[in-house]
Amino acid sequence: MANRFLGEATTKVDGESYTLRCDFNAMAHFEEETDMPALEAFEAFEAGKLRVKNMIAMMWAFLQHHHPDADMKLAGVILSEDVGVLQRVVAAASPTEAEAGDAGNGRAPRRRKAKAAG
Repeated sequence: MANRFLGEATTKVDGESYTLRCDFNAMAHFEEETDMPALEAFEAFEAGKLRVKNMIAMMWAFLQHHHPDADMKLAGVILSEDVGVLQRVVAAASPTEAEAGDAGNGRAPRRRKAKAAG
């Protein structure tokens, strides 16, 4: 089976539905806009260390497939309304090994840090 890298998530803002797509085209749009490697940006985002301007650029890049007229201002508005949509689309494009099955593109599940005894 092919190694598939594609994730989508939809959100609604001001009565309008927006579908974000994370694929290689979106990653290329993001890299062109920011000069930051997309995979590094995903890691920084998941760690809570991605700069806001790069989060907006990521949102814009993810909008391009379904909403090619979207601009950075709209991306920022959508992000302000539903920051969780970025988490959902990145997660959809990065299934765990168990979720990916035979697709071959799964990532190992993240370990949770143990709470310190107190």
